[in-house]
Amino acid sequence: MVREYTHELQKEVRSISGGYTLEKEERIEMNGREVLYVVGSALADSSCCGPWACRYALVPGYVVDWKSQRDKNGIPISRVASITDERTRRELRELIEKKEGVSQVQFW
Repeated sequence: MVREYTHELQKEVRSISGGYTLEKEERIEMNGREVLYVVGSALADSSCCGPWACRYALVPGYVVDWKSQRDKNGIPISRVASITDERTRRELRELIEKKEGVSQVQFW
């Protein structure tokens, strides 16, 4: 499945219990294809259960078109294809966890 990914970093998104910020984007090669992943941090600073924080990575997928269009605010948009192969996901998860020191890796 091909989806659009909007490249918007350093913008805090708030919710009732805290927020998250996407901090950096990286592209790496896996199985002859380019993979996009994003590293961010989440903070629960206004929840009833006390504060909590973590660093994480989000993997939108294989790059299909890199920054090939822009949204109405001029922010670049890429097209990415979901990574569905479990072996590839496991390899990427291990690589990203080691490289970035994140506690979790999520896939689109």
